[in-house]
Amino acid sequence: MNKIPDREECLRLLSEYGTPYHVIRHCMAVCRVAVSIGERLNEKGYNINIELLRAAAMLHDIARVHDMHETVGAKYLKEKGYKSVADIVIQHTKYHDFNPVPKINETDLLCVGDRTVKEDQYVGVDERMEYIKEKALRMGRDAFIPGIEKGRLMLKEYIHEIEDVMGITLDELMKGK
Repeated sequence: MNKIPDREECLRLLSEYGTPYHVIRHCMAVCRVAVSIGERLNEKGYNINIELLRAAAMLHDIARVHDMHETVGAKYLKEKGYKSVADIVIQHTKYHDFNPVPKINETDLLCVGDRTVKEDQYVGVDERMEYIKEKALRMGRDAFIPGIEKGRLMLKEYIHEIEDVMGITLDELMKGK
């Protein structure tokens, strides 16, 4: 069976799994960003599955307390019968090959949302990537910095292309949300 959990079921799953409250707040913020973009793109003629996007965004860090949290979370969700959600969750930490904007999908939007949210607030690409760089440096992973910077530049360009389609900047879209 391949079902998609609604918002209430997502919250139940997060609680049942024991996901910490601050992580749940992060997931909800990522969901706000991703769904806001998806809905705006749908208004422009795209066909984003908002229910799938909402569920994947709300559950992407369900197992964040574990190493390889994307794999652990995806396995748990698949066992619960949420294969399409699990297929997105397992990709979110190492996803770099974004689809061209005309073929953008739910995984692309989840990753844009996740990479523009710090803790439980939309902050945009630069602040989020600066936070990730600082975290890598604190962990002694200096070798990751060039890759993080390359990813930041690529993501900024990708978001610019999305903004062109939406007819509004992401910062403007997220104002007040």
